Amino acid sequence: MSNNVTNSSVEEFSTQLSAQIWGHRFKDGQKGPEYVLEFLNVLKGTEYNLGASEYFRIRSTGLRQFIFEGNKEGAQAGVVALTDEQKKKLYSLVRDKDEISVIREFFKNLEIPLSDGQGKAANRSWYAKTLYPLHESLLFFELRTHVKNETKTYSYERNFFARGGELYFLMLSYGTKNDLTLRNEIEQRLKFLLQKNKSIEHIVNKISSTLEDEQNKKEDLYPLKKVSEKTKEYPYLPVEDDPIYHEFAVEFNQLISLNIDIYEMFELLISLITFQLSRYMLKRSLIDDDNNQVTYFFDCLDAQVGPIQKLSAKSFSDNELLVKNKFESYFKQVFNEKMGNYAFVTSHLSGWKANPEELISYLGLSKLSKERKNKVKKVISKCNTYRDITDKLYIIVKDIVSDQLKKHQLSIIRGLARDGGFGGFRRGSKYRYFMTDSFVQAIVYANIKPKEQMEFNLFLENLYKKYGFIIGELQAKSNGIYEKSKLNVRYFQKNEFAIREKLRYNGLLVEYSDATAMIRNPYEKAEQVIR
Repeated sequence: MSNNVTNSSVEEFSTQLSAQIWGHRFKDGQKGPEYVLEFLNVLKGTEYNLGASEYFRIRSTGLRQFIFEGNKEGAQAGVVALTDEQKKKLYSLVRDKDEISVIREFFKNLEIPLSDGQGKAANRSWYAKTLYPLHESLLFFELRTHVKNETKTYSYERNFFARGGELYFLMLSYGTKNDLTLRNEIEQRLKFLLQKNKSIEHIVNKISSTLEDEQNKKEDLYPLKKVSEKTKEYPYLPVEDDPIYHEFAVEFNQLISLNIDIYEMFELLISLITFQLSRYMLKRSLIDDDNNQVTYFFDCLDAQVGPIQKLSAKSFSDNELLVKNKFESYFKQVFNEKMGNYAFVTSHLSGWKANPEELISYLGLSKLSKERKNKVKKVISKCNTYRDITDKLYIIVKDIVSDQLKKHQLSIIRGLARDGGFGGFRRGSKYRYFMTDSFVQAIVYANIKPKEQMEFNLFLENLYKKYGFIIGELQAKSNGIYEKSKLNVRYFQKNEFAIREKLRYNGLLVEYSDATAMIRNPYEKAEQVIR
């Protein structure tokens, strides 16, 4: 077991296993924009240093209270409100009180809309809301409230913030460790983009200083790796030398190097980063088969053609099955490590039957609900031999842990696809892979350099080889899905034509003749990018 996730520090067995496979810590409920914002927060907190081992977190409490005054605060039906003294200080900054309302409205319009899996607006308190990062001064961490003796204080909310963003930072850090030129380009370009809008910084600084925002404290410094035996929690990836990290860094750098403003680039970053995280998770889900490739069959016909929609839905469910099988395979390995010693089990069996909580604690299941614990205890009471433990107990614990997986790990996979614009579902249908305009743009920009172009069929073939994208006839035949599906080849040809039209609609495809079409990246490289 990793030193980072031990029985004493993480009792939920499913969380423990997930961390061993994919890293500490991906969690469900996180939205696509939050992955990007968390990464930018971490990078800013390291002063744009991808080689850093720790970073500062920013509170910006007063600034946010000003922007979101009147919004709800927590689940107690309260609202955030500035004091009369704070308002008086703010009014001293301007000649007309109405100017304060205009400034507040400007910042409120920068709020990033977040939605749940049903497309409904996420119900967030003011301290959990986020803003488009037009400048680094608009980056801050989620907070939580504490009330003691009628005094309200705020602390960082790690349960809902700084998860996937930290892990993505580590991926780029590891991916540029042996390519310092690439690392420097990423650092300097993001520093330029996030420090460019000086006028916003000026306003933010005035508001923050007037409202006496808290200054950084020692406890605001957070580790990106284990720095001592006392380190309680830190992000980590099970594998540090995966070549895919360098691939991610190259794609990321190519996207941010385009001459695009950070506001326009934000949606593209969401699509690219969430897709990269999905690729990482699915790659980590492969079980000891280096020749196996994760594939994605994309429905480019907008669910209008049943057979294509079904193939895409099957592709999505097959990839979810990869995650489930990997989880169960690793669970079996860990269970055998804990219970595979015949002498150990037989010597402890009578004690476990007398006190089932001892075995439950040993397996790291102490935080199970009472109902689930009772199921485990019932099985333990009927275990009289080593075989009973390795068969009966294994099955019941596996089912409990797998149930947690369905609730959490699979929802992460679905959330990444949905927020990244490369998958989702319609009411009454299954999840499937498709391509939104933002996702198509991100993939083109990440794979074709500025002002360069590539022949359409070659582009599709490259996407198949690199990502496992199956869209048209040639990819379907190469993969074998054409033969297995027993569909007429025209279905795949229509699917290919549909993506061709989407590329044209987005200004990414130029046709020179019926036989020649070129995919192009129309943007120039930004002048500030290091050459």
